[in-house]
Amino acid sequence: MPNNSGGWRPPGYRGPGWEPPDEPPSGPPPPPRPPGSGGPGPEGRSRWSVPGIVAVIVAVIWTLLAYQWTQQNDCELAESYGLVLSHGTPDFWEECGD
Repeated sequence: MPNNSGGWRPPGYRGPGWEPPDEPPSGPPPPPRPPGSGGPGPEGRSRWSVPGIVAVIVAVIWTLLAYQWTQQNDCELAESYGLVLSHGTPDFWEECGD
């Protein structure tokens, strides 16, 4: 009976059908990885992705620019987001309706 067939065997079983490994492992075992340290496997994957990080940075910059419109020109925040896309940063003479 080969080493891995024949069903369940208790730990340390050395009865009929048990075969020792061909060669013992050489060298010390690899050190354990801390959780979230990267590398293959689900435990090493980061929950952050490059597109996600870029999207957050763009949203923060867009909000800061829209906030400039609300402070300088008394625009509503929802309108300010559109003004950032159409006009960029506000100049001191620009109005919300321009």
